[in-house]
Amino acid sequence: MIARELTKPSQQQFKQMVAILLESFWKTPLFHGYLFPGKKALARHFLTALLRYGVGAGRTFVMEDAGRIVACALWSLPGVPAFGVRTYLRFGMWPNMLAIALASPAAMGRIQGFLRMLEENAPHMPCANLEYLASIKRGAGAALVRASMRVFHGMTLHVESIVSKDDHAFYRQFGFIPFARTNFHGTDYAFMLIAPGKEILD
Repeated sequence: MIARELTKPSQQQFKQMVAILLESFWKTPLFHGYLFPGKKALARHFLTALLRYGVGAGRTFVMEDAGRIVACALWSLPGVPAFGVRTYLRFGMWPNMLAIALASPAAMGRIQGFLRMLEENAPHMPCANLEYLASIKRGAGAALVRASMRVFHGMTLHVESIVSKDDHAFYRQFGFIPFARTNFHGTDYAFMLIAPGKEILD
């Protein structure tokens, strides 16, 4: 497997990453039970918008196996623009966000509440944020986290861990330490930091 950064993904690579994100995050109660109950197409729109934001405003890393993407990691950078109409227009997110708003205003309201919760629990310091990690091959996600973390050596790193208690333990292996925790509509949400200069575990 080979890890690399994608600055300008092809249409095929973009579709592969959306499919991986959807397969991973649709399994979570946050997505299929709260944000988009029973509406997988809306989750696809949201994750497509997030990927457009990640490619445009942050840094996107992938793990490839035999030329096919098997994991992706979306990192945001300090000072990235907040979500809103200007950001949707700037990064080409607006068709997906508009589709959600038209199909389900209630879902859009839940998204806004979700984003507010993330903002309220964000660390009060500049940091690189691992926004989304998704994998369809065992071991690929962990290998990609290690590879991408090295790019941000010397920076404070932040991750939002939502999937399960096992997910929280997953991030601990890289040195992330919880600094805040909340229950968001049945989801055990942990906010974790790793201090700059801390050795990255292999």
